[in-house]
Amino acid sequence: MSFNFLKSLFDRALIILQNKILVHLIPLKPKALRVFYIGGYWRGPNDMVAQMLRSLRATGVQVADFNTDKNHDALDTDGMPYDMGTTSPVWLKMEKLFPLIFQFRPHIVVCNAGGLSFRPKDAEYLRRKLGVKLLAFVLSDPEVYIPTTSKIAKNFDVLYSFVNKYVELYKGQCPNSYLLPMATNTDFFHPVPAHKEFECDVLMLGAVHADRIEPVKRLVEKFNTHVHGEHWEKYGIENRGPIYGDDVLTALNSAKIAVVFAKSVSGFPGFKVGVLDFIAASCLVITEDTPQLHVYFEVGREVVAFTDCADMLAKIEYYLAHPDEAQQILRAGRQKVINSYTWDKVWPKVLATTITVQGWQKDATWIESYLPAYQNLP
Repeated sequence: MSFNFLKSLFDRALIILQNKILVHLIPLKPKALRVFYIGGYWRGPNDMVAQMLRSLRATGVQVADFNTDKNHDALDTDGMPYDMGTTSPVWLKMEKLFPLIFQFRPHIVVCNAGGLSFRPKDAEYLRRKLGVKLLAFVLSDPEVYIPTTSKIAKNFDVLYSFVNKYVELYKGQCPNSYLLPMATNTDFFHPVPAHKEFECDVLMLGAVHADRIEPVKRLVEKFNTHVHGEHWEKYGIENRGPIYGDDVLTALNSAKIAVVFAKSVSGFPGFKVGVLDFIAASCLVITEDTPQLHVYFEVGREVVAFTDCADMLAKIEYYLAHPDEAQQILRAGRQKVINSYTWDKVWPKVLATTITVQGWQKDATWIESYLPAYQNLP
């Protein structure tokens, strides 16, 4: 019998002892909670999945992370092209992940976005044999529901989605499915000094979507607009290229207004986390007027909203000409964001719905106090 085999047996025995016996005998404190976090950070340090990881660490729990961007050999798509779960599930290979899980001995394994899941038999082994809780985050509904997440939801103990309608659908496969509110990480998104290179009236950060092309062309024609993202040059729009990390913060603090388009690729009128991120970084945001926006903000006092291209241009022109009013809205919006909508407030609630943790109240209805008007979300 090899040493590695014996060690694997010993590690599994420790996980079983920890998750099936000790958690019921000794109260589990946050600093003793062990979370194995799986996700990809393709947008760099400002990626939402990366920001959620950063905030998870800040709660004081013990975290080991597995970056799927750097470990494609641990992923299987059953012959389908790998597109981060857009068109099919992304299965985590047992032979790559299990040794790491056995070694770390987590209470919870998190699969954050990207269509990530263990295959049913592997998920069953982790959940039933080892007592590991499997927690999923779905960040791209409605696009991923039919091709991907509807096929993997049953493999998890707890699942969170941004979209109310899909939470109800997931409950048919994963009864412990809940609404995940949007949040930001103020440890990362915060004011920094402006830089002349990034100074502009209007900032557009993000990739091309069909509904964004004409409005962005109008922005470029009418204002000193900087566009950073993917593929804009294909449509005759000057593209300064994608930016990440500290450059994002500098760009936000060097612009007078940032535009955030709310629709998803399929045209779903959503709410983009960039609204919270950009306001936290101290940039005035103008975004599309959607029902979700009114759940999070007092529109007109804490954030600026537009109904169509003409309204967007008119409001940008107005607030560029009235900087004191613009700053008043920014201050009110930023106060709302940093006091109410941060991942460090969300994580203990999410983890407490997954496992019992001393000092963290287990409350499946916590969303009602965090986001009182959540029922108005689609």
